[in-house]
Amino acid sequence: MNGLLTFLSLLTLFFVSSYYYFYLKLLNPKKISIPTEGKVAELSRGKLFYQWFFPEEENGETIVLVHGFSTPSVVWGGILPFLLKEGYKVLAYDHYGRGYSSRPKTKYTKNLFVETLDELIGSQDIDQKIHLVGYSMGGPIVAGFAESYPDKVKSISLIAPAGYLTLSLPWYRKLLYRVLTLPILSQYIGIVVPSLFYGGDATIKLSTLEDANRVSQEKITEVYKEQMKYEGFTRSLLSTIKNFNLFNDKSSFKTLGQLNIPTSVVWGTADETCSFDGHKELKKDVSNLFSTVIEDGYHDITYSMPTKVSEHLINFLKQA
Repeated sequence: MNGLLTFLSLLTLFFVSSYYYFYLKLLNPKKISIPTEGKVAELSRGKLFYQWFFPEEENGETIVLVHGFSTPSVVWGGILPFLLKEGYKVLAYDHYGRGYSSRPKTKYTKNLFVETLDELIGSQDIDQKIHLVGYSMGGPIVAGFAESYPDKVKSISLIAPAGYLTLSLPWYRKLLYRVLTLPILSQYIGIVVPSLFYGGDATIKLSTLEDANRVSQEKITEVYKEQMKYEGFTRSLLSTIKNFNLFNDKSSFKTLGQLNIPTSVVWGTADETCSFDGHKELKKDVSNLFSTVIEDGYHDITYSMPTKVSEHLINFLKQA
């Protein structure tokens, strides 16, 4: 019995000490250096980092880019030149908890992201209907925004949207997400093994290396490592997993299908995160869906295959 107690005491000491070792190494998010090419909007829950991109000749229309679960607005780097060439003004931003935005201690619900998007748009004095592009988790966010504010939306573009993750999800991913909802264990993992939130260098695979406009794997990895230096990144991700139903969030898509707002989707058949099986279900929920399928495209198509994704977006936007 004494041996067992000694073992349990040492095990507890190891977990507690390792947790605080890594926790105390985290930097204060208030010390994040904001790039000079961007700005911050002082919103109700803190500072939100955003960037405006202006074309040489404007066509009078505005696009707002909404990124996904963990990778901030850097994912749009390869797509931006194509949109600007067509004359669109483009607004991109980092969600709370990600990138250069604040990391408020709050529940990261879908409603939080929708209302933050509305606050940002309001702060920019945009007085016209906007085109919204949502990647991954950004998909249900822009659909939810259209559901709440249909009069502000001209079109919705989805890129490999979340919301249908229960379809064909591998057992090990189901197990991982379940573990990440356990209060104490998830908090420990978030501090000690934060690389689990992006898979580590070995599992970040680009759909192609042939697209000269792609954002490199090295750049994506660099961005993740930089984010993980600051307290609040993995905390916000854990809260999102617990409070934002990324697995089965079809309600907003179904409403979107009834709103008569032009909607498109581009999806890769080999998507390992948001299964391509969701494409068939989305087509049921949103009628008259403008759709492009990328053969052998993974979940990274936004930044690894920006040329094909941009072709889809531009073809759709010109008729929206």
